[in-house]
Amino acid sequence: MKKLLISSVAALAVAAPICLVAATPAEATTLYYSSCAKLTVNYHHGVAKSRTAALRQVRQGYGMPSYGTLAQKVYWKNHARLDRDNDGTACER
Repeated sequence: MKKLLISSVAALAVAAPICLVAATPAEATTLYYSSCAKLTVNYHHGVAKSRTAALRQVRQGYGMPSYGTLAQKVYWKNHARLDRDNDGTACER
């Protein structure tokens, strides 16, 4: 009985972090944003089209925007409306 309890707890301890990581939030799959206010809820410092563009924003005194694969998809979906200064970063702050 004690071994069964210990193995159950151990299995739960191993499976719990996997369940938390495997769950994808709805905002992670959103690509289209109608405004910078909505985009910065999920990407606090905006999204960049590349790492170079993100680092350029940091040098200019802004926070580090997201530039991973998903962030780049978000950038390319919204850049015409939300990257008003055409610097490679949408909704920087």
